Amino acid sequence: MNSDDAREMLAGSLGGASATVIEYPMDTIKVRLQDDGKRYGGVVNCIRTIAKDEGVVNGFFRGLPAPVIGAACENAILFISYRSVLEEFQKVAYSKCYPSDQEPYLAVGVAGAAGGIVVSQVLTPAELIKCKMQIQNTLPVEERIYKNSLDCAAATYRRRGVRGLFRGHTAMMIREGVGCGFYFLAFQSVIRCFLPEGKSFHEASPWVHFLGGGCAGVAFWTSTYPVDAVKTKQQTMKSDFLKLNFRQACVRLYKTEGMRGLFRGYSVTAIRAFPGNAVLIAVYEQVNALWEI
Repeated sequence: MNSDDAREMLAGSLGGASATVIEYPMDTIKVRLQDDGKRYGGVVNCIRTIAKDEGVVNGFFRGLPAPVIGAACENAILFISYRSVLEEFQKVAYSKCYPSDQEPYLAVGVAGAAGGIVVSQVLTPAELIKCKMQIQNTLPVEERIYKNSLDCAAATYRRRGVRGLFRGHTAMMIREGVGCGFYFLAFQSVIRCFLPEGKSFHEASPWVHFLGGGCAGVAFWTSTYPVDAVKTKQQTMKSDFLKLNFRQACVRLYKTEGMRGLFRGYSVTAIRAFPGNAVLIAVYEQVNALWEI
């Protein structure tokens, strides 16, 4: 591992872990609405119900360790993969590498999508465990069988093997491939609009990093939310979706819940995506800046 890879890994992992802690309560709300939206009716009632029946910590932060670890690994791999593909794609498509942060948008989009597909190989098991833990409190008491995230992972592996941990993987690859492509395109577009000539991304003001990261997060979820809704249905193992592949699950969700089912929980997701990804990028860029001192 060279110095650039080490820098990307450290910056990406710290940024991803920080963002996950900030986003997690609203992510729990999103998963609950996607899993059983009819029970809650809407975002406000969902928040009230969770707080009243389960408490703040046990309700909103249930299953947090797995996604924190997953986000740290995810973003470390994502940024390394993105930079590697970005460089190689430019060599093939343009026979040269453009200066950092001035790359053609086509290269940015392709590299982002490729990075997303790579990172989905790590993210699928972490997301599956997260979803299972987030809905556990909604099950009858006798079905709340997982003590923590590690126990959930071990039990899933014992019952269904590696295949069980990768349930919903097709949806995850599509979500991450499409979403990360739009993520990096949005980030680069916003930052370049506000970056003074001759300055690097690391030298931009913190508010520019916040704005770029926030817009990137909203772009990710807006471009992929229906896919994520299908993934949640598959990973929470609802009986109607238990044996369906991705295409069949899409058809079933649309037929049973319509467009509302595909976008249930989108508002809270878009709201939480902005601050979460703003912090992610701010931390990422700050670590990069400190690394170069």
